[in-house]
Amino acid sequence: MMEDTIAAYSGGTLPGAIGICRISGPQAFALADDLFFPQKGGKMSQGPFYTMRYGQVWAADGRALDLCLACCYPGPSSYTGEDLLEIFCHGSQAVVACILERAMELGARPAQAGEFTKRAFLAGKLDLTGVEAVADLIESQSAAAAKNAASLLQGGISRPIRQMREKIFQQLTHFYAVCDYPDEDLDPFVSEEARKVLEECTAELDKLYQGFQRGRVLKEGLPVTILGRPNVGKSSLLNSLAGYERAIVTDEAGTTRDVVTESVRCGDTVLRLSDTAGLRETSSQAEKMGIDKARESARESRLVLCVFDGSAPLTEEDKQVMETAQGLERAAILNKWDKGALDFPEVEQAFSKVFRLSAKTGEGVSELCQWLAGLSQGEGETLVTSARQAALLGKAAESCRMAAESAAMGFTADAFLADGEEAVRLLDEVLGDAVSEDIVHGIFSRFCVGK
Repeated sequence: MMEDTIAAYSGGTLPGAIGICRISGPQAFALADDLFFPQKGGKMSQGPFYTMRYGQVWAADGRALDLCLACCYPGPSSYTGEDLLEIFCHGSQAVVACILERAMELGARPAQAGEFTKRAFLAGKLDLTGVEAVADLIESQSAAAAKNAASLLQGGISRPIRQMREKIFQQLTHFYAVCDYPDEDLDPFVSEEARKVLEECTAELDKLYQGFQRGRVLKEGLPVTILGRPNVGKSSLLNSLAGYERAIVTDEAGTTRDVVTESVRCGDTVLRLSDTAGLRETSSQAEKMGIDKARESARESRLVLCVFDGSAPLTEEDKQVMETAQGLERAAILNKWDKGALDFPEVEQAFSKVFRLSAKTGEGVSELCQWLAGLSQGEGETLVTSARQAALLGKAAESCRMAAESAAMGFTADAFLADGEEAVRLLDEVLGDAVSEDIVHGIFSRFCVGK
């Protein structure tokens, strides 16, 4: 329990319909009695708790500042684990500022970024996976990402991690108990049983670790590169999918010199869509650098949209585009369909997915969007989205694997269980049961003030 009481604004952008002022700490209810005066019933500190009450917020001069709602949540059954007050006022910048100023006069101090959630972590209300899930939920860009974050917050990852940690730990404690108390009537330690447990945990940890790339796509968006020779309509396609003029479009070849990236939603799929320089032979050093970046972006993407002028025959530069995307996940876009339609047997043969459209008029773009919308990852599965967690889970899986292999090779239990101990330590770090203050600080730095 922290000794001081903190206060901050926790609502949306001001001005707005509703503003939320949050106060947490040992003096929260005393402040509630001096700040908010219910129209009916006794003081806020006397309850009823977990109930919205209508009343007035009073300024320092004793006059009513706002007519609004307030609710008290006594610890430990609150978000922070402490006594917590939330005032739901009108979303006026002046009203919010006066409420917080009055709270400071009554003894509260301004909350730091993420301090409410940090107090929840220190009070044991959340482990570190839950803390990171809160940040994911706030930052989620799609319903799928929000559902995954909510599942993480409910223990979708921490629960199986704790179960694996407990299985490995039981093997450790059993072995040391047999060693330390040889005269006790204990079941003998069986290396073969320990090996099976370690192999099972290795497989489960590998599965969690391998899900990170899909979780990253869910959280950050699917990286997609638009590739093509100059003037085939790459920037027009980006603008059409984005819904506004994100990239400059001209008839001049080489207009796009750098990678232009935009987050675009197609259904419930979020794309990190990158428009790139047109691929061609050029003497311009700046354009050459842009083309190199285009090829690099394609290699790093999960999908490449190869754009061709559907109203003109293929050129050597178009064939370079096809070669650049060779071996990558890709689809073909035959653009400028409004100018005339030609047959492209080479494209049809080289690409499993071919879309005919006009980025300028919008014809056929909806079909492309529908297909892109079907690329959502992780349907019905809880995925790791934290790079920190993924790195630790990968190391824990490797420690379990080494321990299991050593057991299979006939190593003594004290030798192979050393790697098992390392796996337990790594899993404790994932959960935050054993983690450095610097790591904790870095995680909470993602949060805004008020959360």
